[in-house]
Amino acid sequence: MMAKLGYCEINGINLSRRSRKAVSDVKEIMRNGNIFSTAVSTIPLFQIFASPSITTTVVETGITIREYHWDLFARAMNSAAPIVRNQIFKVAYEQEIFTYGKEREFWRCVSEASK
Repeated sequence: MMAKLGYCEINGINLSRRSRKAVSDVKEIMRNGNIFSTAVSTIPLFQIFASPSITTTVVETGITIREYHWDLFARAMNSAAPIVRNQIFKVAYEQEIFTYGKEREFWRCVSEASK
């Protein structure tokens, strides 16, 4: 058997039921983080181009693009990754504490990678 999550890969390991659940949890956290990032990235498109009451002409659209709060948008986009990594770390570190042997080695790799 082999356990693999990201670049953490351990051969000759049988994950416990608890660890398999934790792997599933980590994958769900990653999926939700991707959904969040995708949703946040579409906000400017809707606010700039799908708001006819704000932008009715090309010039108004250009002004809206120029005056958009891009710094706030960038901060929102950049905040997703640390939140996802922190959530993954919490799951992995708990598993690292309560496992041993190769299973602990696997979770140590995941927790270190998520710091």
